[in-house]
Amino acid sequence: MTGSASEATWDECIQLLDQLPSMPLEQRVEAITRLIRNPSPGIRSRALRMGAAALSDDVLTSYLRDDADGVLRNAGLEMLKMRGSRGFTLAVELLRDPDDDVVLQAVLVLDHLKDPRALEPLRAQLRHSDPNVVQAVIVAIGHLGDARTIPDMLPFLEGDSWLQVAAVEALGDIRSPVAVPHLAKLLTDLMMGPLAAEALARIGGFDAFKRLAEHWLRFEQDLDAETMLGLLAHVLEGLPRFPPDVAGLRGSLSLYLHDTGAVRVPAARALLALGPGEQDDEALDLLVDAHLEPLLLPTCLSQRKDLIAKLLHAEDQRRAWGLLLAGRFPQDTPVDILVEALHKPMDAGWLELVVGTLSKVQHRDVAEALLALYRSLPVSSRASLAPVLSSHKEALRELIDGQEGLRESTQIVLAALLGRDPETTAAAIQELDHQDRLAALAQLTDQSKVMGILPWESWLEEAPADYGPLAAEVAVESGQRQLVPALRELLGEHTSPALIRAMGELGDRQSVDKLLVLLEEDSSYRPLVLESLGRIGGPRVREALREVAEGDEEGVARIAYKALSLCATTEDDGFFREAVAHHDWYVRLACAEVLGRFQRPKNLAALVQLASDPVTIVAQRAMALLEPEGDPR
Repeated sequence: MTGSASEATWDECIQLLDQLPSMPLEQRVEAITRLIRNPSPGIRSRALRMGAAALSDDVLTSYLRDDADGVLRNAGLEMLKMRGSRGFTLAVELLRDPDDDVVLQAVLVLDHLKDPRALEPLRAQLRHSDPNVVQAVIVAIGHLGDARTIPDMLPFLEGDSWLQVAAVEALGDIRSPVAVPHLAKLLTDLMMGPLAAEALARIGGFDAFKRLAEHWLRFEQDLDAETMLGLLAHVLEGLPRFPPDVAGLRGSLSLYLHDTGAVRVPAARALLALGPGEQDDEALDLLVDAHLEPLLLPTCLSQRKDLIAKLLHAEDQRRAWGLLLAGRFPQDTPVDILVEALHKPMDAGWLELVVGTLSKVQHRDVAEALLALYRSLPVSSRASLAPVLSSHKEALRELIDGQEGLRESTQIVLAALLGRDPETTAAAIQELDHQDRLAALAQLTDQSKVMGILPWESWLEEAPADYGPLAAEVAVESGQRQLVPALRELLGEHTSPALIRAMGELGDRQSVDKLLVLLEEDSSYRPLVLESLGRIGGPRVREALREVAEGDEEGVARIAYKALSLCATTEDDGFFREAVAHHDWYVRLACAEVLGRFQRPKNLAALVQLASDPVTIVAQRAMALLEPEGDPR
């Protein structure tokens, strides 16, 4: 390849990148130095990743020391960051470099790594002669979040504005109440005031709230209302209980509920977080319009147990908030209103909220509402309520025994979930008619003792198409491996996705012959068969998977590679080495997994190539597998 990398074609650059792992060191350095200047982000990114994995510490240091070449210096910085924890020791050593710019780059790397081991080496640089280095050190120490460094930060609050800004930012990042009075002194500073207010909000706590509130009330006309009320709301939402009253604050906030701008919502949040007040209804209306996730309790309501009844009565997303609050404060939840709310129609997504709430609110009326809700759900959704049934075991047992109109199959399922003895349950299931029996079985596949008693072999002979998928789920979920021979016989004439999946999850090697036939004859099942074969493994399976992977059927080959990666042995690593330049990133990710599992010299060289992959997930996985302390599995 001639000319500069920036003049080369994409294919030429890719070819050069692929050749890098096998190049001598000097040629490798020259190639990377050229490639990082390429205007293509993809080429440059791969070159940087390759350099991070392949270049020596001395070469990277020479990049950082190159005063005349900003591109090279920046590349050295990016490569050192990409090394992760492997770059820590070199970065610490470079803190003692005579070149101030090199020291600055080292600080930036340590800031990126956020390794707590860097604290003392960084503190030693707080008296560095270069203010740019000191500024970067202050910021990096703040990101480590260690309150022991607060005394180190305080002198900078009265120094040069460049360092003052960094110190305020660092104290906010450290989030210690020790810094609150020191930051509060800066609130009236024209330049530092907004930064100090933000830092106080990040620290939070009652003291920070009081100082921000008093500052707001004193200088309201001179402050940006949207910003300050947003900060106040943030601090209030983080308090463990309602704060002591600050005279005039509630009245000031209420005026902004009628504003026409974005300040209305932070004012509403702050008022609700302050505790019960006359403005609650208006604030809630604003909150409903602004809150995008109905199944997530707004933080400003987290202490508002007084609103449970009001919210449960609502017809919109406020009812979901009421359910969430009821789960937090079960002793403060009015049972009659909760029961009424449970009888109202609700979205399927709300069932998770119901489970969390009803597991904590114990009352017969609640159990009755739970049973009614359970009956109203389609069979496929009832499993979502199973976790809460045991919380009301005694009440539900009485209710289902005397419940009129309760379908017999539903009664049997509920009784089993509530602990009825397996023998009685199994006998009752066998007495059901065919369709009801199937419905009951589908809801009890994880009940191992019950499933182990039932006559599955005879059912599979009578109605294999109906019982086959159920028996497959039972074999997996209940560990009923005695069913495997009968299930294996169904492959072919009565194949189903559940059956294929069960063979793989149970690792049944005797089913390989039939699965291989399915692989050839039935394309509709091919992806699922490949996945199951990958779970089973073995020489014949690996050979078949390699053949499919080498085929040209788009979408299927990538699944074959993934399946083979699950069962690959050292005999397959050469196959995966050859695929590290495959056009499909999913295949290259599978290659990384296998080559990382068998870390031989040739495989490590291929991993280095994958560490420069243009797809981030592939590059990151390869880099992680190259880490000496990483777990290759």
